[in-house]
Amino acid sequence: MGKNLRFILLGIQACITLLLSAMIVQAMVSSVQQGLWMVTRTHLVPSLIHLWVALIAALLLCFLYRANIGAEARVLPLLFLMISLGNVKILPLYGSITHIILFSPSTIAALYHFSLLFGSFLFLASGLFQQTINPTKLGQYSFVGAASALLLSLLVPVSASSASFLWEASVTNPLFLGICLLINTLAILTFLIAMIEEQFSRQTTVRCLSFILMIAGNAMVTISQNTIFNTLGLFLYVAGTVILILATRTYHIWT
Repeated sequence: MGKNLRFILLGIQACITLLLSAMIVQAMVSSVQQGLWMVTRTHLVPSLIHLWVALIAALLLCFLYRANIGAEARVLPLLFLMISLGNVKILPLYGSITHIILFSPSTIAALYHFSLLFGSFLFLASGLFQQTINPTKLGQYSFVGAASALLLSLLVPVSASSASFLWEASVTNPLFLGICLLINTLAILTFLIAMIEEQFSRQTTVRCLSFILMIAGNAMVTISQNTIFNTLGLFLYVAGTVILILATRTYHIWT
């Protein structure tokens, strides 16, 4: 992945973050006016925090910090983009509150499922390519992962008329949910194995721990609609991101 492409991805992520943030703020104002704030805040606030933590992390890693954290460094620009894109899940709620429909339910579902599955692929790639796979094949892996995620996201059955989908886009197909959870679990196991193989060296342990927290936290925020899971997931995700930034403060990540 060339430097120009990385900055293009960062620019796209920034645009997505600003656009979704504006929608979330508009939905917040409308929900307060309609007396729905106590209900909608559990959906809107986590997504807003999720968006900005991902963007701030991407900006810090790009411009202010120097990091050489292995082959997974090449994955981060695309990974943060997918994490941000996953927050299209709030568009059904935005449409319900503001009565502004920007995309059809099927389009929202496809974008949501694609970002979730491809993001899971990229988390797994972050662990695999630093351990057993030639980093030069990372581009091929990313292309295959993106193509597979896109195909599955278009084919997976979606219950867009379900009550839960009216609040947030969600995974309504058990098989697709199982695949996503399996990939995330494999990603966590990959980083645990890396820690063991490196005999829990400080640099490897901190790096792997940051990714494990990000994987678990992002999955809980992106998949679950439960307030407790969202809160815990947001805490884990922010903690993992902060640890990643602190662990990479002495090297340059996007060179």
